[in-house]
Amino acid sequence: MLKIIIVENKEHINQIRNLFFDYFNETKLIFSQIFNIYIDVNIFSEQYITQFDEFVPPSGCLLLAQYEEQIAGCACLRKINQDIGEVKRMYVKPEFRRKAIGRALLQAIINEATNIGYSKLCLDTAPYAKEAQALYREFGFYNIEPYLEKIEIPLEYRANWIFMELILK
Repeated sequence: MLKIIIVENKEHINQIRNLFFDYFNETKLIFSQIFNIYIDVNIFSEQYITQFDEFVPPSGCLLLAQYEEQIAGCACLRKINQDIGEVKRMYVKPEFRRKAIGRALLQAIINEATNIGYSKLCLDTAPYAKEAQALYREFGFYNIEPYLEKIEIPLEYRANWIFMELILK
């Protein structure tokens, strides 16, 4: 059984921290092979953890996916403009993929963004993440020109990155 949990306590934060670490470890090899970028997983994870305040109510949220009593994935929402939210770090552990967990997380993020009052949701995704892109398109996201998020995507890679948007209102 799948359950989406709003992060509310230290145990949840630790679970998010572990998921971020897994996510960065998984992408580390891909980034080095495709983009010749080396990621120090520990530094990158800790740097992202310090930004948690961007993902808390009233303008954001952190979500965990629990599948059969195990933490399976996460998704984050933050404000990037007065009425625009951004989806970040949507991740499902490999052993839990193909169980509609990503779909449930994305629907929950869209619901949270709508409840907050955002008119649009933006996201960026790696060019190799074809399955994620297909999921986003199923929900109505479409490609847009790069937007100025928190400059997490280095400028030299932005031309190859995929930026998407969903109109909520």
